[in-house]
Amino acid sequence: MTFWHTSENCWGRKVESWARISLLLILLLAASLRFYRLDAQSLWADEGNSVRLAERSLSLITQGAAHDIHPPLYYYLLHFWMRAFGHSEFAVRSLSALAGTALVWLTYLLGRQLFDRATGLAAAFLAALSPFQVYYSQEARMYILAALLGALSVYFFGKLVNWELVDWESGSREPLAPASQPPIYQSTNHRFTNHQSTNLPLFILFTTLGLYTHYSFPIVMAAENLAYGLWLALSWRWRFWARLARWATLQLAVVALYLPWLPIAYRQLRGWPPISEPLSPSFIFGEALRLYSLGPTAERGGLAPWLMTGFAILFLAGLLPSITNLRVPNSRITNLRIFLLLLYSLLPVLTIYGLSLLKPTYRPKFFLVGSPAFYLLLARGVLFFRQRSIASKLSAPYPLSLALRCLLPAFCLVFIATASAPSLHNYYFDPRYARDDYRGIAEYISALGREGDAVILNAPNQWEVFTYYYHGGLPLYPLPRSRPLDEAQTAEELEAIAARHNRLFAVLWALPESDPNRFVERWLSEHAYKASDEWYGNVRLAIYALPTGTEPPTRPQTDLQVKLGDKIALLGYSLAAERIEAGDILRLTLFWQALGEPGERYKVFVHVLDGANHIVGQCDSEPGAGMRITTLWQPGQTVVDNYGVLIWPGTPPGRHRLEIGMYSLATGRRLPVGRGEGDRILLGPIEVLRPAEPPPPAALKMQHREGVEVEGLALLGYDLHKLGYGHRPQEPLHPGDVLHLNL
Repeated sequence: MTFWHTSENCWGRKVESWARISLLLILLLAASLRFYRLDAQSLWADEGNSVRLAERSLSLITQGAAHDIHPPLYYYLLHFWMRAFGHSEFAVRSLSALAGTALVWLTYLLGRQLFDRATGLAAAFLAALSPFQVYYSQEARMYILAALLGALSVYFFGKLVNWELVDWESGSREPLAPASQPPIYQSTNHRFTNHQSTNLPLFILFTTLGLYTHYSFPIVMAAENLAYGLWLALSWRWRFWARLARWATLQLAVVALYLPWLPIAYRQLRGWPPISEPLSPSFIFGEALRLYSLGPTAERGGLAPWLMTGFAILFLAGLLPSITNLRVPNSRITNLRIFLLLLYSLLPVLTIYGLSLLKPTYRPKFFLVGSPAFYLLLARGVLFFRQRSIASKLSAPYPLSLALRCLLPAFCLVFIATASAPSLHNYYFDPRYARDDYRGIAEYISALGREGDAVILNAPNQWEVFTYYYHGGLPLYPLPRSRPLDEAQTAEELEAIAARHNRLFAVLWALPESDPNRFVERWLSEHAYKASDEWYGNVRLAIYALPTGTEPPTRPQTDLQVKLGDKIALLGYSLAAERIEAGDILRLTLFWQALGEPGERYKVFVHVLDGANHIVGQCDSEPGAGMRITTLWQPGQTVVDNYGVLIWPGTPPGRHRLEIGMYSLATGRRLPVGRGEGDRILLGPIEVLRPAEPPPPAALKMQHREGVEVEGLALLGYDLHKLGYGHRPQEPLHPGDVLHLNL
């Protein structure tokens, strides 16, 4: 008897030891993924807002948050975090990375509390690999903190229900806990019985902190209240009113602690405008599944739908052991836990859909708070065949049954890890999925900007992140000053800006919210020369040259009368100057006339060619900087069309020519010019001059940087791409294509 008892103790200690080692390895994996390349990407606009607000005093943080759409707690924490660890990208994001790692640990604790240790470990492993959680664990925002506080609130809510369950079963003839519940679960319940005086205040604390972190946190409280309502219904014969009163007291305590901020929250939520279009239920639920399973950086095509289907099957399998035993008394508490997790994971999705019917507010990050519940149910599905009772129902021989119980969970974990890997790779290394690159924008403006230039920030709340990176001396103009935009006031300010400067760098972001009619862009397209328009993530950097006189010309200096196709004619053009330095912007005005209704959208190309017909400056755009598309032209209408062409820094001096023309936006085919005269119109010549100072390397925008020195010469870098595809260097090459190499 003693021998077997000793053996069981040894085996139990080994299992406990392996569980601890497994948890430690999972947490190391989680921390590695969340701290890896933490500062590789630029801060984006909202992160810049976090940093600038957290730099202020606590009273100013409170004032700023009172006029924002986020409560102040995260900014308070970041304030003290930055005082301890600094203001670098790594430092400001490390708070979220730490919270994301802690969330993995809480996921394990929730799984162990609600089910068993194996479920907790599996759920923690899935959360550690989650591209969704990794993404927001590397963002200096409050969303992963809100998810952590939500998990803490649910964890102590579970302790409350567990304590009531133990108290009930101590005087009940019919146990409601599953008979197969592991010993550690029961010991956890008894530990709670001894420390309930601590757990209830902790539940109040973390729930209140969650409310002060994000305005979506009431979703977690709603899930807890609905689950507790079901628990009361299951156990209504036992101390119903006393337990209801205690639960109401807990909720009132949370509301009382949040009461100072409640009027502010109501005012901000009521007055905040819609931030998305109305969305269908299929889209919202599909997006939730994509984010929970593959994350925001997964490819949408290819195998993604099949992989998402696999995740959905495992998620549903996590419900089956409970659903198939609805009439078994011992399964009722398990069903309560399943119900809690279902609410916890799906209520964010249902809430976003409900709000979209009134005030569309979809953002992927709003689903993050429910992600721990998704991974807990997913882990339960992964371990579905681990249960002997399930495997035995397959009527399989014992070896096959054992294989199902051991190998299928391992296969499912490998499947999930394999499915997550491409999304994580995209996030870390693929520029298409990088955050908005304000770092790159600031570096480019610093390299290219000179005296007489200025920067327009459209929308104004980019100021915080832009000034985090930009430390140059160019004036900054946040526009528009008010929301909704006052067109008369903004036009007056733009006129004053244009009168004081030679060139403008316009940083354009979130226009549907700050400038939905694109008033600033339309004004600049009519009164300035747009030279470039480049995306840096979801932010555009447009460069404009301002006219040397008061306004661009309204009549052509040079008449042409050249037809392009059958329905468009180029009447003439005007050049502001025929001599220009490399690195400056050529100002060109084209005068078009519609001979009929074009019926198709066309883009205009303006190329500057050297003596070998190499492009040294280029601007491709729809007419009017994209504001006067050809399908809107009426027969007989004359269109004045301004173009700025940046002569690339480093261009050798000499005589150059301009070529212009039009091509179909849909097919890329150029319109024929005149009667068999080709597909381009040659203008010029112009003379490119050597600049007074050589351009800094950052102004050259090299595709590949090298920095190799050979006998007094330095190879700074090179461009290598298909001819004409400098804007899209990843374009594949085919036999017969021309390869462009620029050193």
